Amino acid sequence: MSDLNVQLCPETGICSIIKADGSKVDLMPDEVGQVRDASGNAKAIKEALGQIDPGFAEGLAVEEIRQVSTKLK
Repeated sequence: MSDLNVQLCPETGICSIIKADGSKVDLMPDEVGQVRDASGNAKAIKEALGQIDPGFAEGLAVEEIRQVSTKLK
């Protein structure tokens, strides 16, 4: 499992998710809301991320999806 770097800016609500290999996706506040709404449902989180960046979402392991869910609660 890779350790994701999940950074949520408190001022703007923009979230950056960065994998160990340097690949990155940025979520706008409404997209962060979609991921939060799917909290605890790995498939729904992956689908929400897939709408933003299909390649990034496809490469996420289940543990990485859980990590995103935990950090964005």
